[in-house]
Amino acid sequence: MLQTELGQSTANLDFLRSQINPHFLFNTLNTLYGTALQENSERTAQGIQMLGDMMRFMLHENHQRQILLTREVEYMRNYIELQSLRTSTSPNISLETSIEDVVAERWIAPMLLIPFVENAFKHGISLKRKSWIRVTLHYEADKLYFDVYNSTHPKQELDLEKDHSGVGLENVRQRLALLYPGKHELLIRETPQEFFVHLTLQLSGTAQQ
Repeated sequence: MLQTELGQSTANLDFLRSQINPHFLFNTLNTLYGTALQENSERTAQGIQMLGDMMRFMLHENHQRQILLTREVEYMRNYIELQSLRTSTSPNISLETSIEDVVAERWIAPMLLIPFVENAFKHGISLKRKSWIRVTLHYEADKLYFDVYNSTHPKQELDLEKDHSGVGLENVRQRLALLYPGKHELLIRETPQEFFVHLTLQLSGTAQQ
């Protein structure tokens, strides 16, 4: 009976996977992208294209041991652009970025930078209060310098995430300790009004297998 139930569960899972086929999702996004262009909705088309690029990153590169730094930066830029589309109508929200292009071929563990940016948008944006986010990235002499600075706001009692704000950052802290021992410096400063992260990371010119 247990084997039968497990077999049915596997069949159901395979069926769900076939329904949520990545190719189907990408084809749908391409259709929506074309429709948006036909209707002269350039901002919508741009958002759909960036979302598609992010999905490809999550499916194909997120599970690799290391990826090119340029791909990590591209994913982060797409994320920030999508968030700016959402917040651009609010005059109380200030978003500043200075993300330099990295010409050198350097490798980094995937999804190592984006949690800091996600945290800034998650906890640093308020539609009712003045908010700001500043992101800077600079690469020089095999070292990456990455800063994220954002405003903070009192959490509401009904906010289900109010006690889980540090989970993603703690995960990154542990990954840095395991993957880059002695090759990184992470500074985090938090006050009732602001949150600041500074990361210095020494990167390699060859990918680890």
